[in-house]
Amino acid sequence: MNYPIWDVPAPGLLIALVAIVHVFVAHFAVGGGLFLVWTERKARRDGDDELLGYVRRHSRFFVLLTLVFGAITGVGIWFTIGLVHPAATSSLINTFVWGWAIEWVFFLTELAAAMVYYYGWDRVAPRNHMIVGWIYFWSAWASLVVINGILTYMLTPGEWLASRSFYDGFMNPTYWPALVTRTLGCVGLAGVYALLTSSWVNDDAFGRRIARYATLGWIVPMAIGLPIGIIWFFSAADGAGVPTAEILGAAGASMSDFFRALLPGATTGYPSAQRSFRVAVIACIVTVVVALAGLSVVRAAGRRTVALILMLSSFLAVGGAEWFREDLRKPWVIGSYMFVNAVRVPDTTGHGDPFAIDRMPEAGILASSRWTRLPDGFDLAKATTLEEEVMAGAEVFRIACTQCHTIDGYQAIRPLVAGWNSSALEGVIDRLSVPTDAEKGWHAKPLKLDSWRGRRMPPFPGNEAEERALAVYLATLGGGQVIAKPVAGSVDGAAIFEAECSACHGEGGDWPIAPRISRKTRVWIHDALGHLDTINPDMPPFEGSDAERDALAGYLAGVAAGGTR
Repeated sequence: MNYPIWDVPAPGLLIALVAIVHVFVAHFAVGGGLFLVWTERKARRDGDDELLGYVRRHSRFFVLLTLVFGAITGVGIWFTIGLVHPAATSSLINTFVWGWAIEWVFFLTELAAAMVYYYGWDRVAPRNHMIVGWIYFWSAWASLVVINGILTYMLTPGEWLASRSFYDGFMNPTYWPALVTRTLGCVGLAGVYALLTSSWVNDDAFGRRIARYATLGWIVPMAIGLPIGIIWFFSAADGAGVPTAEILGAAGASMSDFFRALLPGATTGYPSAQRSFRVAVIACIVTVVVALAGLSVVRAAGRRTVALILMLSSFLAVGGAEWFREDLRKPWVIGSYMFVNAVRVPDTTGHGDPFAIDRMPEAGILASSRWTRLPDGFDLAKATTLEEEVMAGAEVFRIACTQCHTIDGYQAIRPLVAGWNSSALEGVIDRLSVPTDAEKGWHAKPLKLDSWRGRRMPPFPGNEAEERALAVYLATLGGGQVIAKPVAGSVDGAAIFEAECSACHGEGGDWPIAPRISRKTRVWIHDALGHLDTINPDMPPFEGSDAERDALAGYLAGVAAGGTR
């Protein structure tokens, strides 16, 4: 809201694509560096010229892939997050400016060492050449050490939320388990990439020797250690307030519960997170099984097929894991600090934050945003036509919703609101996400959220006029009816139902109301409206006045007597 809005097609998918490709190469840049110098050391110690020649050829592939393609995709991440989430990017830079500076020192050292290592095969003494290789590996791993702290901070900021300390944010609850897990992933990917390059070795006996070395020495250790790292990570995330079990639809927080949630047909949980977790786990298993089975393959053509399958399965494993990690964060872009729509939790420093969720509704989204496409002097409060409401609603959608949603593409909003009327949409928008602790509200520590039907969306930060404008715009997108504003002082049970209940219980809802209240009396319905949460814990309580409760009960009694809904 403090930055221009760039119309990026499928913003979340674009970030995911660039980031997953970069991670797949960047982790090889770390593990592959260790593979090169460790294998060179082994070859020189054993006097194995054939193995040394392979390491030299592998280093050419390594340098071209990591220094060229890896660096380009790294820049691509900065470019895409700057377009989609400029506020979050700015916050990360300001919070960890010295961390980024340190990482760049390691990165430049890594680049220089890689070039010297590759071009120094015939120019540098063997001992010095291996020293350069170790410098490369440790600088590459140190770069991972720094980046890992910032990535895990985005999920579990920990004590940083209160202290705003660099070290509290960096050494957050999931830092160590994530670092161990990523390091093990780097080791495994080094073996996978080695299988790829060794599959083009024409000498079948030597190719099989490299395959055995890469599988048993690099992939299998990863397979043994990775589950430990994952269990540790889940435990740390859960302890930091991330509802991992709830997101996966697990019955409890034990590892057996998590893996039972992998089974298809789970009735709870967040589908996107469940799918990505399944993909990651299954792809990891496939990688290990295929690598072990590939040890029996003799011919080069067969080894190439195995290597390509492993590249695909390991890419899916990395992609699934990264996607799942991102899903764990929703609806935050920085955990318990900034929502994905760039709205922040209330400021605790006393300076006041105009973009905090407790202050934005006072001014409204449109007035708080410095970059809008509305005509100069436009005032939504004075809008008198449907066209003006639709125009304002479109701009509210663009500012508050397009970080995740498109109109007709990826995460398309049109099919989600098809047939919904504006009153029903207002009711949904109003309860997208609210604090679980109603008394402390947004100031609760820790802050836990109840979201509409478990959708894990950020709260709507606008005022009532903007809420209606957005609802009107979405209704026109979905071909639904635009319900007129209620007349001041009037109490209409049908209008209350449309606004508060029809999203779930209307004719197009998942739970139509008519069969559920068939033959119920007005007195029974009136009483039930007073304790909806005891009928179904997922239903929000009715918060209207006594007159509105009477009117709604009367309307529903008519439906129960034979009306349709």
